[in-house]
Amino acid sequence: MPYVNMVTIQEGKALSCFEGWMFFLKEAPGENAGVHGPVEERKEKVPSPHLSQLVVLTNSGTLYGLAQRVVATESLVFLAEQFESLQAHLDAMMPSAKKPFLQQFYSQAIFKHDSFFSEETVSTASELRKPIYWIVAAKAIDYEQMLLLMAGVKWDIREIMSQHNVYVDVLLKEFEQFNKRLADVSRHVRIPLPVSNVLWEHCIRLANRTLVEGYANVKKCSNEGRALMQLDFQQFLMKLEKLTDLRPIPDKEFVETYIKAYYLTENDMEQFIKNHREYSMKQLANLVNVCLGSHINKKARQKLLAAIDDIDRPKR
Repeated sequence: MPYVNMVTIQEGKALSCFEGWMFFLKEAPGENAGVHGPVEERKEKVPSPHLSQLVVLTNSGTLYGLAQRVVATESLVFLAEQFESLQAHLDAMMPSAKKPFLQQFYSQAIFKHDSFFSEETVSTASELRKPIYWIVAAKAIDYEQMLLLMAGVKWDIREIMSQHNVYVDVLLKEFEQFNKRLADVSRHVRIPLPVSNVLWEHCIRLANRTLVEGYANVKKCSNEGRALMQLDFQQFLMKLEKLTDLRPIPDKEFVETYIKAYYLTENDMEQFIKNHREYSMKQLANLVNVCLGSHINKKARQKLLAAIDDIDRPKR
């Protein structure tokens, strides 16, 4: 069953009345001269939005008002789907002179557009899930704590480690807690699979981006330290995949590629910088300074850092 809040119900009633007017106007095209005046007089202004005092968006236990966000967002998605399904019907009922207005409505409202992420045409309403649920994912996991814990790890070790670092366990506990809270919310309000997938995607992507940022903060790192990074990430992936069915894991390659870059030579690093604009200037500069380190002279290092500065980067 779809989510339908009061606004959606009212819109449905309005749409039903609109169809009635359309039928009347189509059947009696010569008698509609005086219709617009009374309708315009009765037209209500859209009131300013306000948050009910009953809705709490600051409680971590409820995942920052996730239930209310789900009802509001999924009602909008459902309403958009109904308008979309009625497009051909409305077009058939609309007088020819008015059809451009209908086409304009459907082209500018919350229906379909070309996705920024792919060549597919997607529903704009469903795309709203990403920014709306992003705030929940941004608060559900303590990413700053992870950065602090990573900063305390010694990476310039001289022996291969068989045990992963503590920050991995702390991060996994955060995800376990998130999974539990998500289950608690779903006992009161059903969480649709697309919503659950968006939440998990956001959380995992933010965690993996934080991992790379943590590795980019490292000042000294040995070959054994790089191997430890790989061990940590593999442990994280192994345990994470038991918590979620989301596949593939978002930004998995983003982390793996960055760790592997620690092993690059000077010539390979220059090509890597040109090909991987998804990393920040700071993250790339760290690879040059820490990865190559004393293996290259000052002139070669400056050349690579200049190549980073010269890259014309798209906004992320």
